[in-house]
Amino acid sequence: MRIAGNWGRLLAAMGLVLMLGACETGQAIRPVAADSPFASGTYNPIAFADWTDELPPYRIGEGDKLKVGFWRTPEFDEEVTVRPDGYVSLKSAGEVLVADLTPAQASERVAGQSTRILRDPDVNVAVDDAISARVYVGGDVRAPGVYRIVGRIGVAEALTLAGGITPNGRMNEIVLIRRDPQDRPMMRTVDLRGLLEGRLIDIPIVQGDIIFVPRSRIAEVNLWVAQFIEGVVPFQRVFQYSITRNDTTKNTPF
Repeated sequence: MRIAGNWGRLLAAMGLVLMLGACETGQAIRPVAADSPFASGTYNPIAFADWTDELPPYRIGEGDKLKVGFWRTPEFDEEVTVRPDGYVSLKSAGEVLVADLTPAQASERVAGQSTRILRDPDVNVAVDDAISARVYVGGDVRAPGVYRIVGRIGVAEALTLAGGITPNGRMNEIVLIRRDPQDRPMMRTVDLRGLLEGRLIDIPIVQGDIIFVPRSRIAEVNLWVAQFIEGVVPFQRVFQYSITRNDTTKNTPF
């Protein structure tokens, strides 16, 4: 499975980091004051965009099954599967790179490449089966990993795919990272306890979301997670956080 572009590298980095973190049982992230600006459910840590509930458009990925329709020339209609290299092969357009494009962008690209044999083609690319729609669930869950999502599900159901939260996980401060419609990373927290008690409405998850269950206060987990996105998306400064290992406290830069 290949997730195109920067977010594929981000998921891979998060997977490695969280597996290593699971082995460091003697390490804990120190809590911060409850009135910290990072302690709220929706906030703007450095280098993250403000959270918006506007859902980003679906982006085509490896394995997705596409229907390519031509309005005036239906003889060129095709059903194709996106290859591991992100391309599809079409009668009208030849080899077309569609990975990490929205269906609208893919329609424009196919139309542009089809002008070699068609005049003013009117093309519609639709995702028939979203095989590449996956999310990453990590941290203090029983089975961290990348999971395919089928249909509309929320954070609570995504956590069940990963076997649920361990006894050490913080149910009231679960991290949700998502890219906004402008492809910038956003972060917020989710109160799973409130969801399960019916006090809150579950948050729908979308392709590429990262769900992380911490075991300490979210304010410093926030900075910890941000460090592993650095290098994937541009950040302006180096963060530090304090760790406690065997009763010895030190600042650890990344």
